[in-house]
Amino acid sequence: MEHRATLIRVLTECVDRAEHEPLSVGEALDSLKSSAFALSTVLLCLPFLQPLTLGPLSSAGGLVLCSLGWQLLRGREVVWLPQRIYQIKPSTKLWERLLGLCTWLLKVLAKITRERLVSWVDGRFGERLCGSLIALGGALLIIPAPILPFNNTLPALAMLFAAIAILERDGLMVVVSIFFVVATVTYFGAFFYALYFLGAEATEWFRHLAPSLFS
Repeated sequence: MEHRATLIRVLTECVDRAEHEPLSVGEALDSLKSSAFALSTVLLCLPFLQPLTLGPLSSAGGLVLCSLGWQLLRGREVVWLPQRIYQIKPSTKLWERLLGLCTWLLKVLAKITRERLVSWVDGRFGERLCGSLIALGGALLIIPAPILPFNNTLPALAMLFAAIAILERDGLMVVVSIFFVVATVTYFGAFFYALYFLGAEATEWFRHLAPSLFS
């Protein structure tokens, strides 16, 4: 797919440029143009796919991802990030690792995705829909639930599939993203409902679901 090849080409250019002068995260994201929203979302979601909570990092990551989704929803053409993140200048080796990771990820996606239901992901409608899912997933990631297993995984999957839908122009991935949003809301709702009505008993039950967190 041309879209996939364009991403690889841009990242390769970033590696080449970084070999001669420091290249900031912001400059790289700007060079990706509209693809930066989806690709940034994919990369930022990866640490949150593990079932264990990451504490304050989850809230920080959720805020950044929520911001990315909101910008996409509002039709912003280039990614805006806080200056501290925007001005980070990774080493050439790190850029090379990033290129390798992106290349591997896009190859995997090529095997499970294809262009379908493109009206769900193309144009402003697609940007609003996928941006809304990413922003909602980021908001759910912010919710503090340290004793709840998979509290990071479910919203991260929702955002990941929304970003994949944009990258691969695969509307079916939007359906998968919506499923994980609904699953996250249901899961969190059941947890807080049980916590409110059962109190300590609910807390103890959820602790048994993740004994490693309390060992």
